[in-house]
Amino acid sequence: MNLKVKLFTLFLYAALLVILLLGWPALSKNLRSFPDPLEPLFRKKPEWTGLITLWNVNFIDCGTGSNTRWLNLQVEKFEKQNPGVFIDVRNITPDRMKMYFQGNAGDNVLPDIIALPVYEDIIPHDLLVDLDEFFSQEDLRKLNPVAYKHVVRDGKMIGVPYMMGAYALVFNAQLAHEKEVIIPEGQLDYTFLDSAVRAMTFTEKEGRAEKRYYGFCTYSAPYSRPLLSIIHGNQGKIVDERAYGYLIQWHRAGAFPPGMMDFSYNQAWGLFAGQGRVGVMLANTRAIYQMRALQQSGKGFEIAVKGLPADKKGMFLDQIAAFGILRTDNHVKLELCVSFLKGLLEDKAQQELKSIGMFPVINTVGDIYADDPQMHQLETSLKNYVYGPGHEQAVRLLENEYDRLKRELNAQAIDH
Repeated sequence: MNLKVKLFTLFLYAALLVILLLGWPALSKNLRSFPDPLEPLFRKKPEWTGLITLWNVNFIDCGTGSNTRWLNLQVEKFEKQNPGVFIDVRNITPDRMKMYFQGNAGDNVLPDIIALPVYEDIIPHDLLVDLDEFFSQEDLRKLNPVAYKHVVRDGKMIGVPYMMGAYALVFNAQLAHEKEVIIPEGQLDYTFLDSAVRAMTFTEKEGRAEKRYYGFCTYSAPYSRPLLSIIHGNQGKIVDERAYGYLIQWHRAGAFPPGMMDFSYNQAWGLFAGQGRVGVMLANTRAIYQMRALQQSGKGFEIAVKGLPADKKGMFLDQIAAFGILRTDNHVKLELCVSFLKGLLEDKAQQELKSIGMFPVINTVGDIYADDPQMHQLETSLKNYVYGPGHEQAVRLLENEYDRLKRELNAQAIDH
């Protein structure tokens, strides 16, 4: 009897040993997956906890309308990495921002992080922190040169660029087909664009009424001026006289809708997409995503997307978004603000800009639109942009030429 008990006990020990040898790795892994209840007691507490305020102003349109979805995702990541630190994002309008600074708002009202305007100097530069000391030369080399230049004033880095847009020539492919306009593969030139614009400018009779179609249309907004990319020159010249000349000729040929120089984006979009009466719309990526949304709902029409003719040595782009940091005596809080803005430049965050139809400002993430031919063309075209709102003298001269163009077109409209 004792012998049987001993053998059975030995068998149990052997079985237990086998289970422990085979099962312990899996059991250990499962145990590690459970949070340590004592871990919070030993976790190093942050030097500062509290609220960081951020004023988000959509100075540039994203493909999907705004940057809110992307920005909220980056805020969530930062807050997880910094327990006890919270970022309060407040979406405000440009006019509201102006009101605060024109009214000499106190420091207790102003935010810690603030969106930087594209053209206007709404925020006094002496209120913005010079961020040079926080970025190495290697960090700066990763930035798109146009985006970096946008945040440099008087030799100081007053902000961090975090995304870029691009301008596109969006063709009404249906209208182009009707007028036998064959849109070529690859980059366009002005010779083709001139012929396409003229071919898609015509009048169609509908009974006793006439319906006018326009070969070209664009818009002008305070922070988005697409025509500046067309009229900007090269070889040291501010204005591309040839492109400028095409615009004058198109106007004389009746290719522009009346009042186009004062159109808002919505006015131009309504004529192009709502009425289908425009052959080519010069617009930002918002037009592409809006048309895709229409197509998904069974509306809209087929479009072809092309980058601007790039036979210049440097094009002008004003679609650059950036945040700056307002001065603070709290160095720890300042470093947290810098850490958040640096997080926006991490590869993963920059790749996620695809979710809102925008482009990275760093050169280390590759082509994020490799699977989207329309957007990939524009992504590739970013290398052609050399000048931006940070080139203050060029901007002033460009705006003067834009005003000259506007006067010439309006004068010709009166003459007709």
